Amino acid sequence: MGDLVHEFSMKFHSTEEYRHQCEVRQVLLWRAEDRNKALDYLAKVRKARGDAVAEKLANDCKDQWAKGNRGIKGDWRE
Repeated sequence: MGDLVHEFSMKFHSTEEYRHQCEVRQVLLWRAEDRNKALDYLAKVRKARGDAVAEKLANDCKDQWAKGNRGIKGDWRE
């Protein structure tokens, strides 16, 4: 059973979804420290990766912040 859980965990941690959640948590940590730091990062994302990616990131950050997520490792609120 432990090997199956480990295998699932390893597969999830290598997905785009997990990477995105980590990025959201990092932006939330910056927002908690200094809102401008988070806003600057989002502006850089918009310039480098485009409007659609920046909007998804910003929207997920707003959603997670509203749910009480402050960027603690592993915290993702449904």
